[in-house]
Amino acid sequence: MKPFILSVEKRHITFAIVIMLATGLLTGDWLISIAVSLLGYIIWLYYRIFQFYHWIANGSLQHKVPEGGGIWEKIHHQVLQDKHKSNHRKKRMNALLKRSQRILKGFPYAAITLNQNNELDWSNDKAKVLLNIIKGDRGQCINNLVRSPKLYQLLNAGEHDSEIEIESPKDLSIQLLLKLIIIDTNSKLLIARDITKRNKTLEMRKSFISNASHELRTPLTVISGYLEMVKADEHLAASLSSPINIAYEQTERMQSIIEDLLTLSRLESTDDIQNISVDLNMAKIINHVCQAFSQAVIVEINTDKTIVGVETEIISLCTNLIQNAIFYTPVETKIIVRWYADGEHKLCLDVEDFGKGIADKHLPHLTERFYRIDKGRSKEQGGTGLGLAIVSHIAQRHNAQLNIKSKIGSGSTFKVCFAQ
Repeated sequence: MKPFILSVEKRHITFAIVIMLATGLLTGDWLISIAVSLLGYIIWLYYRIFQFYHWIANGSLQHKVPEGGGIWEKIHHQVLQDKHKSNHRKKRMNALLKRSQRILKGFPYAAITLNQNNELDWSNDKAKVLLNIIKGDRGQCINNLVRSPKLYQLLNAGEHDSEIEIESPKDLSIQLLLKLIIIDTNSKLLIARDITKRNKTLEMRKSFISNASHELRTPLTVISGYLEMVKADEHLAASLSSPINIAYEQTERMQSIIEDLLTLSRLESTDDIQNISVDLNMAKIINHVCQAFSQAVIVEINTDKTIVGVETEIISLCTNLIQNAIFYTPVETKIIVRWYADGEHKLCLDVEDFGKGIADKHLPHLTERFYRIDKGRSKEQGGTGLGLAIVSHIAQRHNAQLNIKSKIGSGSTFKVCFAQ
């Protein structure tokens, strides 16, 4: 505190004491003198406080600062400084808010901000086009404006970056992808974009692959049959034996690819498997699948718990995982298949190999169609490049998660975890 302020306060106190002494000497009644002096000082302080309150209540304007020296002058100065800083912060925040709103207004997708109660705070123009949400809807619950069970589940789950697909409430022919972004505990950002063209393109691709695969299967079967007949002919010239064998092997490989494409097409055609799901004894399925491979596979069953699913699809999942491990593992290298409960209300299937491992750059792409790490080895072994794509689709249909861990020189582990 500045010496000047202290000296002013000392003068005020000294003046009160002088008044008290003078009154006491004049009246001879020191009790009345002290009481009168204290009362006067209190009244003066109350007046200063009233002036300060009146100034604050009317906006604490700089040209209407109350008179008063000492500590009151310091208080007035501090209030004006804090007000200046507050105004500066408000201007900066308003500028930032306006800039953010300009960005979101120009956003090619619908953008909606929600509060902690999922009530509408703000929306851009695109929200009216895609979701039929207008400015006058502010304060209403988003579930009352967009009636969708999927949206209700998305908002209640409150998971960051969660996505759902719904039909537009304005036009049922428009398909929307909604993404929820958690900003903080009191606000969320809901983004919606039109994916109608994308979905139509995907459907066209699926339809083309399915139709092409069906059309190719018949002629390939005929070619394969004739090649098999020629191959079995005892009078086949030696010069033709090798080309015929190679052609036969390639037709078999093409048939495998077509079968895998048809499997993927069937898996993508529907997501609902409840009506065809049954209780599955995974220990029995794993042991049955492992017996079909010539390479030694170590089976470790640590739980007898079952899962609900489609038997043919789960067999395909196990087969593709083990087959994939065999493709990329040297002969006589052990492969371990485990079935266990991981302690987090999940049942997990692990297929672990001790091969050369997979580089990190490949891991995000392993479930893509026709993606191969070692194209030469895959072709040599007869791999189609579709096995892990099939595994990924089957896992999704069974609400399971596929996780891949690998380290160069230490092998790989492919884990599929099912919810109990």
